[in-house]
Formats: sequence, C-alpha cells, structure tokens
Amino acid sequence: MAKTTLPDDIIVHILLRLPVKSLIRFSCVSKRWRSLVISDPEFAQSHFKLASKQKTLNRRLLLSTDSQLESLDLEAPSSGDNSSVRKLVSPFKLDNGAKILGSCNGLVCAIGKKFYIWNPSTGLSKTLSKTGSFGLWPLHYCCHGFGYVSAIDDYKLVVATDSIFNGEVAIFSLRANVWKRMKGPDDQSIDMQIDNIGTLLNEALHWLPSHQLYMFAFDLAKEEFRKVPLPVTCELDDMPFQYLGLLEGCLCALQHKSCDCDSIDFWVMTEYCVRESWTKLFTFKIFGPPERPRSLKTVFVSESGSVVVKKYWSRDMELIRIEKKEDKLDDKNDKVVVWGDRYTLKWCCEINVGYDETLLWVGG
Repeated sequence: MAKTTLPDDIIVHILLRLPVKSLIRFSCVSKRWRSLVISDPEFAQSHFKLASKQKTLNRRLLLSTDSQLESLDLEAPSSGDNSSVRKLVSPFKLDNGAKILGSCNGLVCAIGKKFYIWNPSTGLSKTLSKTGSFGLWPLHYCCHGFGYVSAIDDYKLVVATDSIFNGEVAIFSLRANVWKRMKGPDDQSIDMQIDNIGTLLNEALHWLPSHQLYMFAFDLAKEEFRKVPLPVTCELDDMPFQYLGLLEGCLCALQHKSCDCDSIDFWVMTEYCVRESWTKLFTFKIFGPPERPRSLKTVFVSESGSVVVKKYWSRDMELIRIEKKEDKLDDKNDKVVVWGDRYTLKWCCEINVGYDETLLWVGG
C-alpha cells in the first residue's frame, strides 16, 4: 500500500488548533515540526491570534519558593491535583534578587542585575544586560507592569521605585533597548501598595491606589497617565478594593476585607472609563465562623469568572478556586456559597503572576 502524506498546509492547519502543551510535546516528532513550533514566529503569531479569537488560551499561575518556580493550571477540572502543577526551569533565580514584574502574551518579564524576557511554556528566554539604575534595586519597586503596543510592535516595561507614586517613572522599550524616564502622575499624594503589578487592558496598565477614589492607568502607546473611575460604594472603609483583574475583556475589581473575611463583592466595568457602567455581578459567600482565615488575598480572576484567593491560617496557606454556581444562587441576597478546589502552598511560596500559554517570542 502506498504511503499517504498530508500536504504541509493541512498539517499546519491542524497544528494551529492544538493547545500549546500538545504542540510542545509533538515538537519531537520531526525537525520540521520542532522548527515550526519552537522557531517559526509566523506560526506562533497565527496560533496566538486563533486561540485568542476562539478564547482557548490556557491561563496558568506562576508560583515561586526560594528554590523552585512552578506553574499551576487554574482552568483544570481540579486545580488542586498534582497533574495541574508543572515545575519550571527559568533563566533567573528569585533568591538572587530577581523580581517578576509582569506578563503579556505569554511572556514573563523579570529584572535584577539583568533584564529577562521568558516564555515559561517554551522555555525560551532573552537576557539583556542593559537595565539602567532601575536594575540595581528591584526590591524597592512599588508599581510595575509589562505590556505590548501593537502599532509599533514593541513590548514595554514600566516601573516606579517610590512607595509614593509621585516621583520618576522609568519605561523600557524592548524594541529600542533603552530606558526612558518621565515624571509621575500630577497627583502628589498617591499612596500605592508595594509590589503592585499593573493590570493590562487596551494597551494600558492599571494600578489601584490606597485612597480608592480612582485607579491610575498608563497608556503604553502615548506614554501618559490617566485616571479611571472606581465604583461608588458606601462600604469602602470596611471593605476596600483589594484586586484589579480582567473578565471577558472588561476591568473587574474585587472588594473584601483583608482579615476576618467571609465574602467577596465582584464588580465589573462593562464600558471602559465610564463610572456608571460599574456593576456588582454577585457576592461570593466563602467563609463563616469558625472557618474565617487570619488573612485573605485575591490573587487571580480567570476569564470564566472563577476567583482564586490565598488564605492564611496560623502557619498554613491554601489557594482556593471559587466558582459562580448558578444552582447555588440565593435569590434573596444574591450570594453564592462555594468551596472550590484547594491547592496547599508552602509557607514561603509567593504568587508571582498569571500568564497565558503561547508560543510567542521576541527575536534578536
């Protein structure tokens, strides 16, 4: 019987529809497939665009201890299962002072004595030694973020090194390989949370100041700041906004107590920059006496609307994935009672950043 071989364009058409995890595994089939999956920027871009359009990008959470980087698949049926955890090999060591500053399009940005761009899915990395003075004190970073400007095909890193966000801001252009310094926002009394990773939407990074009156956004294309309104709520003193994230292409803000927490209010801005478009979708009722943890921190919101929180007991930490269950809704107070999947963390574990699985890369 004659051997049948599929045309190359048909093979590419099929491979473009496979998840990144499968493509990495199949890259050992042949030199051609490996070149396509690992080294072909056109294939990587086509795969990313198709997965983005079909909303099939897989989101993972990057975790670190003193000696190990891991990623956790939070969209898996059971995110607490060991099969959802993947050990990673990175080009940098966090215990040597490197700091993860953000992610965009599957690329993770870190800075220390050198500047790193790393794709955790493929393992490919790019190291740039030119970091400027901002590369010398990574632990002092207050606000930072990493994003992409499509019009000029450039990735940019933004960092501020003062706990009061009113001094200089540094911008690094990957395309130009240079730092640029500029004045911070005009508001001279913006007390920002330490280690505040910007939320990327519409090619702008968004940060949540402590005063809770509005959030700050930095337009990566125009390289200018603007204010974005937060919801108007009478509960801010008791339940401040603790987290900014994205839900189906819209900004979301989660409001809850940091201690003795028993519920989380989930707000979504359905029309960008319009205060009146903020809507409280629901309230997660997650804890009750005597279950309340000593401390609670929201670390991730998935595109499907699941919320991942990190809770502290006396000496233990757990990640809990909370899901909105329609059959659990209480029509009287619109609360959802859910204990989702749990993943036990080591006490020294840090939640670094969420990232999408892609094949994208930056050349040079």
